[in-house]
Amino acid sequence: MTATHTAEHTAPTTLAPLHPRRDQTERWIAHREPLDFEDAAQLVLDAHAEDGERDDVVAHDVRTWAFGNAEGSMAIAPVPLPGRDVGARFPLRELAFSQLCTRVGAPPAYVRNLPAKLQMACMNYGMTKEKQSALLRLAGGEVRAVVSDRYAALDDALVLEVVGEVLDKAGYLPEVRVRASAVGSHTLLRITLPAECVAVRKNDIIEHGIDIGNSEVGLRSVQITPITYRLICTNGMRAWRSEAAVRMRHVGDPKRLRDQLRDAVPVAFAEARGDVERWRKATEVLIDNALDEIEGLRAFGLGQAEVLAVARELVATNGLLPANSSAETITHALGVPTTVYDVANAITAVARDRGDVAARLTLEEQGHRYLTRRAAQ
Repeated sequence: MTATHTAEHTAPTTLAPLHPRRDQTERWIAHREPLDFEDAAQLVLDAHAEDGERDDVVAHDVRTWAFGNAEGSMAIAPVPLPGRDVGARFPLRELAFSQLCTRVGAPPAYVRNLPAKLQMACMNYGMTKEKQSALLRLAGGEVRAVVSDRYAALDDALVLEVVGEVLDKAGYLPEVRVRASAVGSHTLLRITLPAECVAVRKNDIIEHGIDIGNSEVGLRSVQITPITYRLICTNGMRAWRSEAAVRMRHVGDPKRLRDQLRDAVPVAFAEARGDVERWRKATEVLIDNALDEIEGLRAFGLGQAEVLAVARELVATNGLLPANSSAETITHALGVPTTVYDVANAITAVARDRGDVAARLTLEEQGHRYLTRRAAQ
């Protein structure tokens, strides 16, 4: 029996497309009161537990699997070959569907809107074209990711355990606090050292620290990134380009994680401390015309919509105009002096309001790129 035959046997009677199930809910949580590292790490693991019990299944040959229907949802299942037990069907989540499409050379946006039988025909044709293996990452019996079988499972439980050990041995654990967390397809803990905070302006305190980032579903390596965090408005900024930033791919021996983190964490804290000095210097770098400065932000990677959002934030923060003013009115209001500090902070404020975690972090890094270059002049 072929994979296509199996899929047709389970096909729905309607022409409506099958849909993937939802991914784990992605959330950015700014903690009103900073948390101990252990408490913050447990919140991440609790969110995973709510999402469903984790498990992995190796598909040694994707040609022996079929794409079909499970209660109206996209799913894959082993083909019941002779001598092989019929296994359970595994519903696909959004990300897993996109990753499977990429592996078999099918465009996800196109396949998503086809009638169910055509979806199955396209996907099963792609899955039988050539021999390849994959690792299916499950949560609650649903496929949350389809990754390479070489993928080293540096999951959050292990990463956070090792980070805790490294912080403890380096003497940081009693002092660090977690200011923000991200859960979902991207995991992140924003860790600062409150005892070393600096007031760069009156009542304007900045802490330095590191972001510990990870993804269990193939979207992010294990990352250590220097950061700064402005308490008055909970704005964060990540190092754009840094020798202290570390990226550890999910490939190879997971045991290397401990040694790399042991060396990386103290260096990242030290570089983040230097970024606080950049903030301080930025308060003294004057800009004659805010409009010209804002229009130049595209050179730092910001798009047109982001440039306008930064302009709105700047005029609102400085009390020049309400943030909902028209673009033309904002343009006229920006012909005034400002500082590099104010512009950098406006960028991080726009990043703070981004709902998507990856978009937020990217804009924070663009803000750091701006701060680094302009404060050095």
